[in-house]
Amino acid sequence: MELRWFFAALLALLFWGTWGLLGRVLSQQLGWREMTALAALGQLAASMSFIVILRPNLLSVPSLTAIGLLTGALGFLGATMFYVALEANPSSIVVVTTSLYPVVTVVLSLFLLGEVPNVRQLFAMAFALVALVLFATS
Repeated sequence: MELRWFFAALLALLFWGTWGLLGRVLSQQLGWREMTALAALGQLAASMSFIVILRPNLLSVPSLTAIGLLTGALGFLGATMFYVALEANPSSIVVVTTSLYPVVTVVLSLFLLGEVPNVRQLFAMAFALVALVLFATS
């Protein structure tokens, strides 16, 4: 079994977990606007390095270029709202709340792609939403 995906997923978990912590540390000293601007500059530097080093073919499927750009814009807007939320709430609540974004993905996939979750997945999403309510109202 190929485990490269698992290693990549663990790195993503590590990066995003550290990102959430650093966002909270910054939110105690900076406003969300400054945090967003600094994070965007950091992302720009990392993104440009990726493009220069790996040289992806950005126009290999021109019809998908707009969707790729929209994906980046939505990621940026999501991060911005994450910083707004961190400015007012502890990271323990904000990170748990935003980590439920896969529920949105599953619902959108159902309506837009026809991907139907199984019963176990539906129960898992319901429990996750209940956990969110319990966590956020403590």
